[in-house]
Amino acid sequence: MAERPAQPKHGQWQRFMQTIAPLTLLLGLLLLFQWQTKGLMLSASNLSNVAYRNAPLALVAIGITPVIIAAHIDLSVGSVMALGAVSAGLLFRDRGVPFEIAALLSIIIGLICGVVSGLITTKTKMPSFVATLAMMGFARGLALVISKSQTVGGDFSFMARWMNAPLMGLRPSLWLVLGTAVIAHVLLRYTTFGRAIYAIGANDTAAHLSGIRTSRVVVTLFALEGALFGLAGLVNLMQNASAEPTMATGIELDAIAAAVIGGASLAGGQGSVGGTLIGVAIMATLINGCNLLNVPNEWSKVIVAILIVLGVSYDRWLRTRTQAAARQMAGQ
Repeated sequence: MAERPAQPKHGQWQRFMQTIAPLTLLLGLLLLFQWQTKGLMLSASNLSNVAYRNAPLALVAIGITPVIIAAHIDLSVGSVMALGAVSAGLLFRDRGVPFEIAALLSIIIGLICGVVSGLITTKTKMPSFVATLAMMGFARGLALVISKSQTVGGDFSFMARWMNAPLMGLRPSLWLVLGTAVIAHVLLRYTTFGRAIYAIGANDTAAHLSGIRTSRVVVTLFALEGALFGLAGLVNLMQNASAEPTMATGIELDAIAAAVIGGASLAGGQGSVGGTLIGVAIMATLINGCNLLNVPNEWSKVIVAILIVLGVSYDRWLRTRTQAAARQMAGQ
């Protein structure tokens, strides 16, 4: 019986470096801020609050990761979150719809937005960033129209109480993030669908010629991430006990940044859920550390922007080195 061929060492080295670099950065930042804040950074209460506040970002970053791996992009994240949250809040407050049904409708709205973006991308061959840019304007505009540009408030205090009630030591939103991350990881790494995503990102034409229904996979990807956007909007609504039609403005850039910092390539074909969560943790650590040290929030955004450039540059350097190693091995 023939042995399974070993993967090329240069490929293993690239994956190792894509994992170790962001993890090293995260540990370095934690130690730096722990020292500068005299132990406050890693206190249990601070870590719990940081994780709680960043649960919506983690959910949308998990959702956008497979899309980036497939060499696509989505700019409608925050707008879809707002539309789902505002719709759920209005249905519950003004129409007397049971909260469970209103919550489900928020997720369904996100899914529908994702399907529309995916169909526009695949049927018209329009770049995904253009299709989702249109969806961003549509969803945000619709959220503003149905809410009359007003915050959707009401008797939502029970939501905040529920979201703050620990379950086996963790708040419900954190369990939601962990469960979603596990499902997404298994889907990407251990299913035919996951392998198709990586194949499409590496070479869409080759994937299609190999029998993969690329259009169907892409539409499904956008649908799944859209559902997660709706879920993230719902979490935001429950955490704040209100929904603003302007909520989550710019969160799409944070989600993309988290994926890139965590090792995903905007060129497609590589990335992981674990790496994205490390990217979210890096961004959350930066922002929280700056806040604890009374550094203006603008500076944390500057640092994140620099990290994005460094992340993309690092990915290009790794790809160049890996390709050179592959050519060298082929020539031997």
